[in-house]
Amino acid sequence: MNGYAGRTVTKAPDWHGLVAWDLLFNNLTTGLFLVAAMGELAAPEVFASVARIAYPIALVFLIADLILLVLDLGDPWRFHHMLRVFKPGSPMSLGTWCLTVYSLPLTVATALSLFPEADSTFDWLRKTTLVLGLLPALGSAAYKGVLLSTTAQPGWKDARWMGGYLTNSALLLGCAVLLTLAVIMGQASAAATLRTALALLLVFNGLTLALLAANLRPALSRLFNRGQLWRVGLLTIIGGFLAPLSLVLAGDRPVFILAAVILVLSGSTLVRFVIVKIPHGSP
Repeated sequence: MNGYAGRTVTKAPDWHGLVAWDLLFNNLTTGLFLVAAMGELAAPEVFASVARIAYPIALVFLIADLILLVLDLGDPWRFHHMLRVFKPGSPMSLGTWCLTVYSLPLTVATALSLFPEADSTFDWLRKTTLVLGLLPALGSAAYKGVLLSTTAQPGWKDARWMGGYLTNSALLLGCAVLLTLAVIMGQASAAATLRTALALLLVFNGLTLALLAANLRPALSRLFNRGQLWRVGLLTIIGGFLAPLSLVLAGDRPVFILAAVILVLSGSTLVRFVIVKIPHGSP
């Protein structure tokens, strides 16, 4: 009598495009806050002005992410049930609570950024808020990848580098958005520092993506035929890594920077859609 050994017995989740956008906006909000907050805490004279604009944008990204997260549920009206319990050993529970806690300092930082003349008066409150937001923001950025890699879904369960890739990608996306703001605002010192940081994060992102692709190779071979796999791989490597890295290293002209940021966003979006699609390609 044949058993279940060696057979896939899970059902592919009913997750599609909304989850891919959820992954993207989650990384955008947490990454932008982390980069802006760390920059402001380390060098306020360089990053304070651009960070003040970044926090409201990060809040908009967070609201978009929360809307997508609620819509992802089978019954959106039951979203509050996720906050009824706290299980530190559950990536879903811990991540949900990290996202909830992260929203509080982000909201305070956004409110303070609307009153720049009060910065000196509430400087201690501003710095305390940013420090308190770092850990939950990092947890929010990391939990999605850890959650997917701890499921029983084919492909995802073997993706040990999923958490590392998405966490680094959050910092990459946050740095890219903050660099765009610095260029638009004419903040040359901030832009120069962020351009160097973006180049380094692109290298790390390429490494973590290569390790993740190695984890997912069997699943990707089921999802795409050989020709499709080559095209997706080349598009991701060239469009999402080599081209933006070359543009960033080419100089500080705004057109180069903005083109690099667009490629980073496009490549990151493509990777997330592929990740979400993986279980649907399994037998």
